Amino acid sequence: MLIWVLSPGLWILAVQRLSHYFLARRQQYGWTPGTVTLRALCALALRLLVVITKSDVAAGICIGGGVYLSDRGHLMLGPQHIGSGTIIHDRVSIGVRAGNDVLPVIGEDVWIGPDCVIYGDISVLSMSVPARAIVAGNPAIIVRKNFDNRVLRRSLTSDIDLESLMP
Repeated sequence: MLIWVLSPGLWILAVQRLSHYFLARRQQYGWTPGTVTLRALCALALRLLVVITKSDVAAGICIGGGVYLSDRGHLMLGPQHIGSGTIIHDRVSIGVRAGNDVLPVIGEDVWIGPDCVIYGDISVLSMSVPARAIVAGNPAIIVRKNFDNRVLRRSLTSDIDLESLMP
């Protein structure tokens, strides 16, 4: 339970998943007393989230499992989809409209470093990035191909015994 209190990245994911659930319920059942209550809860949680974590995440995003969002916040997320296993660091904007109505799709196991801006069907890189590639600089260039990020992913895994947290 302590991990939830100490991890703003988990707060962001929880509020986004609650908002996504609300949208699905409203689409399925319409405006019922339950969906109105859920809408009010989502609105309050989103306002608190923006103030506390300096992050705004669209409710309509389909986020896969095992996504890591930085605990440092400053995230503006609005893509169509974020694939499972994706790592998103702080100060990242994805899918915030900049004259382009096409929302990006983030694949699985993508590592998005700090200060990245991705919008439309292209990013500020002005090119598609091949799988397992590292791109850096301004103007952006591919600095490494066939990058194996297994060591990085292992450093993000936690060794939490969930049964010891249960009362």
